[in-house]
Amino acid sequence: MNELIAKQVVKNKYWIVESDGSKVATIQAVDNGGYVYVSNENREKFNTIKLLTKVHNVKFSRETVQLFSKSTNGFVYEYPVTGKAYNVMWDIKHKFPVYTKTSKSKSFFCAGYYVILLNDVWTESFCPKLISLNRYKFYGPYKTQKEMLEQLNFLESNGK
Repeated sequence: MNELIAKQVVKNKYWIVESDGSKVATIQAVDNGGYVYVSNENREKFNTIKLLTKVHNVKFSRETVQLFSKSTNGFVYEYPVTGKAYNVMWDIKHKFPVYTKTSKSKSFFCAGYYVILLNDVWTESFCPKLISLNRYKFYGPYKTQKEMLEQLNFLESNGK
């Protein structure tokens, strides 16, 4: 089993769990005691952090994850974006990075390259709006255009 690293987001309350730099789960402290380990659609409750770390082979890092940065220089969680990104967050449910284009914006975009099914045709998209990914079937995110184009070619050649 791979060693998992938990990085603190909110002091003593919330951690993001990574494996080889990819986000795989979260750990949340529960108000009435204990901890919840959430990965994919699974939720497991543990009475102690010691038991959780033993079951899932999790090590806690001293590093703190900065989820709400002011801006980035062309990347959000290693995924490319155009210009600066504000209000950076990791969408845990969908497993992709989101951001706004200005500090006061309420419109979220998804960093990286995506393949989206629009009107029964797979199309390529760079940093689409979050609402588009909520409405349509998609694949992604991809860190490079080449990865995205490979997926697009695969989908088109298999008629999916």
